[in-house]
Amino acid sequence: MRFWKNRRKIVIGIHGVGNKPPERILKHWWERSIREGLKRIGHGDQLFDFELVYWARYLYPEPQKLQFKDKSHPLHIDDPYMPGPSTGTKRAPSRVRKKALNLIEKILDKVFLSERKLFSFDPIADFIIQKKFRDLDLYYQNATIDWAGPDYQARVLIRHALAQTLRKHRKDNIMLIAHSMGSIVAYDVLTQEVPGVSIHTFVTLGSPLGLPAIMKRILRQMHQDPGILKKAPTPENIRHAWYNVSDLNDTIAVNYSLADDFAKNPLGVGPQDIIVNNDYEFEGERNHHKSYGYLRTTEVAEVIYQFLLEKEPTLYERLKRFSIPLFRSA
Repeated sequence: MRFWKNRRKIVIGIHGVGNKPPERILKHWWERSIREGLKRIGHGDQLFDFELVYWARYLYPEPQKLQFKDKSHPLHIDDPYMPGPSTGTKRAPSRVRKKALNLIEKILDKVFLSERKLFSFDPIADFIIQKKFRDLDLYYQNATIDWAGPDYQARVLIRHALAQTLRKHRKDNIMLIAHSMGSIVAYDVLTQEVPGVSIHTFVTLGSPLGLPAIMKRILRQMHQDPGILKKAPTPENIRHAWYNVSDLNDTIAVNYSLADDFAKNPLGVGPQDIIVNNDYEFEGERNHHKSYGYLRTTEVAEVIYQFLLEKEPTLYERLKRFSIPLFRSA
């Protein structure tokens, strides 16, 4: 007899910056990439439920399409899904690159996070975001999307898309996988929109969350002084684990380590950094930031498999954990 019925497990993904293929295709490509990873670790037949939060529709009036072969066409798909090798290619992280990235992080933190400078670097941070990260700039400015109408605000709609999906699955065990800018949206939604929805496992892929310009905005959104508080909080609704996955050659995740940027939540959960080899390649060109390459790494596959495999404790085990006796002696 079981005292506790296992809740349904759901893997929810949220994509990153840029226009995307139609939702149906992108969802299929994410699923195929996850399936590739599970196959690499010997569990390709593992069943899983998956939903994709597709927010490109709020910033782009028309999705990318396979029919456009001209690379100069705005709707051409630059990096379509491509199967990788049957076994993941492992390589030891470059110690030289790791040291260089650590040094860059220290310098940027001192420049952007300190408030005790002769002048503010905020305009520089804003300029970088505006020029290099169009979608992120629209998100932070909560810009009105011209082609959609005056009430069409980017940040509100993007956050709502994820919050609505998480609320729909609030009674399920949720693994949330966020790629690139999707990790920023996910962090904001978990801390500000749905703090009451439990997330079993949070996975960030190629995340820019550790960039000083992003950290500064996070701290200020929480009314914290970046010059005093150097760590942002881990969302309290992440119950089991937060895995931050990066390729050292990913230029978006140049601050590959989040463990030293985010404090643990009251449950003792904080980012656990995992360095991987993103093996995505198309027409001879590598893309170390691509979601498909991250999703099929053996490291991410192991995290997903363990989430799917884990059984919830019985009611007896739950009571025992909190030292609540089932029976009292007379």
